[in-house]
Amino acid sequence: MSNDRGFIPPLKVDTLTILPLLDGDTLRVAMSGAVEMRDPGEVLNPYWTLIDDEALRQNLKIVELDVRDLNFMNSSGILTLVRWITRCKSHGSGYGLVLQYDRNVTWQRSSIPTLAKLAPNVVVSAEIDG
Repeated sequence: MSNDRGFIPPLKVDTLTILPLLDGDTLRVAMSGAVEMRDPGEVLNPYWTLIDDEALRQNLKIVELDVRDLNFMNSSGILTLVRWITRCKSHGSGYGLVLQYDRNVTWQRSSIPTLAKLAPNVVVSAEIDG
């Protein structure tokens, strides 16, 4: 497992932490804490764009977004994911986006599968128990 974090820096803002980890041709992005700020798009939209650009530039096959340790994400935060998914969909044969979530967390169980339906050829939701 490669431990190359260099090309995308971690993000820490308020109670949110995002840690990217490159593992071969897969980028694993772990989110923890909560997305509660008033306008998370100011921080998250440019960050998702950076990840998107780098994934394409490096010809990555998969980007895994793990939200299992994310206690809460407000609707404005979810909108940033919608924008990222829309961008992924527009690439055609770019990378696949896997959204890993905990089915025991209500906001994740109700939101993540719906997000995956926005681009079923590009996005997969991975339900994990715990």
